Amino acid sequence: MQRLILSELEESGSETASRLAKVQRAVQASQRCLVITGAGISVSSGIPDFRSPDGLFQQLKQKYPSSVTNGRDLFDATLFHDASMVNVFYSFMGELRTLIDQATCTPTHAFIKQLDEHGKLLRCYTQNIDSLEKRVGLETAFVQCEDTGDKTDSTDSVSKRRKQAMDKKFTRAVQLHGDLDTLICTICHTRCPFSHKLAQEFREGTPPPCPRCKEVEEIRGIVGKRSQTTGVLRPDIVLYNEMHPQGELIGSLNEYDLKRRPDLLIVIGTSLKIPGIKRMIREMSRCVHDSAQRTQRAGAGKVIFINRDEPPRGWNDVFDYFIEGDADQAVSLLPIHGDKLALHDESSSSSAESTQDAMSIPRICNPAMSIDRICNPPVDRVLEAKATAKRPSKPLSSILPPARVSGLRKRGSGKTPSRKITSMMKVVKSTTVAKPKLPDALRRSQRTRQRASNISPLVPS
Repeated sequence: MQRLILSELEESGSETASRLAKVQRAVQASQRCLVITGAGISVSSGIPDFRSPDGLFQQLKQKYPSSVTNGRDLFDATLFHDASMVNVFYSFMGELRTLIDQATCTPTHAFIKQLDEHGKLLRCYTQNIDSLEKRVGLETAFVQCEDTGDKTDSTDSVSKRRKQAMDKKFTRAVQLHGDLDTLICTICHTRCPFSHKLAQEFREGTPPPCPRCKEVEEIRGIVGKRSQTTGVLRPDIVLYNEMHPQGELIGSLNEYDLKRRPDLLIVIGTSLKIPGIKRMIREMSRCVHDSAQRTQRAGAGKVIFINRDEPPRGWNDVFDYFIEGDADQAVSLLPIHGDKLALHDESSSSSAESTQDAMSIPRICNPAMSIDRICNPPVDRVLEAKATAKRPSKPLSSILPPARVSGLRKRGSGKTPSRKITSMMKVVKSTTVAKPKLPDALRRSQRTRQRASNISPLVPS
C-alpha cells in the first residue's frame, strides 16, 4: 500500500505527486467503479462522524454522562430494554434529524454522482443514514414500481408486479444502515415520513405512538373488542445486533456487482470497524485485483482508500493507495475524464511493448511453413506443381529396376505385400503414378533373366 499525504503535495520533488498521478490514471482508465462511503464524507456538510475525537460518540458521553458510558451503546438494539436509554436515544435522533435537514451535499457526493453520469459507477454502498446520496440524485430505492393505471389491484398482485419490475441496475446507492427519512412502527411495521412535527416529539425524548395502531385501537374500542398493544414509531435504521430487513436483497446486489467485474474500488471516510463492511471491502478488492490481470487498460484494477486516519493493521495487501487527508480535497484532485489521447498513447505503447516481447520469443516452427508461405506460395513452386500434375503416369518398371520389381513381388506371404511395401506404394500413388500391372509374358521373361544371371560363367583352367 502506497501512502499519499495531501499536505505534502506542495513540496517540490515529493513522491506524493508521482503517486497521485498513478491514482488519477486509475480513475480515468476505470469503466466499472464501486464506491463504499462512511460518515467521513458528510463531515463538511455539518454532520459529525462517529469515532473521531470530536465525533458523535464523544459528544454523547459528554452530554449524557450518567446514561451513556459508550457511544456505541446508544446504537445497540438492546437499548429498548432500558427506559432511560430510550429517552436519550429519541432525543439524540431528533437532534440528528435537525442537523440532516440543515445539511447540504458535499463535493464528495457530487463526485460520486459524476461517476454515475459518466457511466463509470456500478454502485455506491454507503453506511450513512443522512440520505445525502438521494438528495444529490442517486436512486436509493430497491424496487422500481411500474404504474399500470389499474387502481383496483389487490395487495398480492401489487407485490407480484413489484417483484417482476425489480431491476438490479436501478438502485444506484445502497443504504446499508437505513435512513432517517422514514419512521417504522415497532408492532405493525407501518412506515411514515419523519416530519418536523415528529422530530420535535423526538427531541423531547418521548416515543410517538403509531398512528395506524392508534386508529385500529379506537375502532376496536367502538365495536367493543378488547384493547391491544399499540406500537411506537422508531427510526428506520439498522442498529447493532440487528438484522437488515433487506439483507437478502443487498446480498444479491453485491453478488451481481462482483459478477460484473469491477476494475476500481474507492473507499472513502470509514474507520473499517464494522465486520460486515470489512468483509465486503475484502471481497470487492479481490475481485478488482483479479480484473487487473484480465484488462489491458493502463492503470486499472486499483483499490483506493481515502480517510483522515490511517487504516488499522492488516489492510496493506487490500489497498493499493491510501490518501490521507480531507475527502473533499482528495476527490477534487481526481478528474473522472482526463486526456484521452494520453491514455491512448500509454495503452498503445504498452501494447507495442507486449508485441515486442512476444516477437523476442524464439521461433520453434519451420519458417517455410508460415501462414504467408502457405497462403501465398512462390510462383516457381506453383508452376512446378502444375507441370507435375500434367505429366502422364509411368509404369513401375520404368521407375524401378527389374530386380527391384521382382524383389517386391517375392516379399510377403503370397500376393499380399508387406506393410513397408504398402506404405511405399501409397507414396508412389500420392505422386499420381498408377499401379503397374505386369503381363504374364513379361514376368516369365524376367524370371528367365534372373535365373540366367545367377549362373556363374565358365572360366578356363
